[in-house]
Amino acid sequence: MKFVVGILVMSSLAMAGVVFAQGYGSGGGGGDYDYATPVGGGIVPQLRTARTHAMNAAGSEAFGGAIDHLAHVVNCIEGSKGANYNSKALNPCQGQGTGLIPDLQADSARGRADATKALDFARQADRLAVDTLKLTDLARVKTAATRVADLLGEALRTIGQ
Repeated sequence: MKFVVGILVMSSLAMAGVVFAQGYGSGGGGGDYDYATPVGGGIVPQLRTARTHAMNAAGSEAFGGAIDHLAHVVNCIEGSKGANYNSKALNPCQGQGTGLIPDLQADSARGRADATKALDFARQADRLAVDTLKLTDLARVKTAATRVADLLGEALRTIGQ
């Protein structure tokens, strides 16, 4: 009987591990999101994803990690056709839209005033993130990344999220 219970426990643990791995992906750090799996399109998911990466940059203890996350932010904000899009960096917003700026521009052109205000915040966040990618001091990068996250948060609040 102990043998059967042991096998059931081990099977349950193995299944839990599979479910955990599928839900969180193999992004390199226990709990990283599987960025290859789109969660749905739209401005809100893109804003949330970009903001998460800005916060990740702000919380990074390694310079390279902070810069990588800021490159992800720029890729989310500008989309693959953006002037500062880095095809060598991850685009965690892939499958969520064409980029925050182009998607907000389209909504703004349709007369959505909240999209116009959110676009202003997204552009400010983009400029700051692009400028921050040129820095070499981790403390300054983290401070700027915090401000980028704040601007993206303002964009979210502007559209009621």
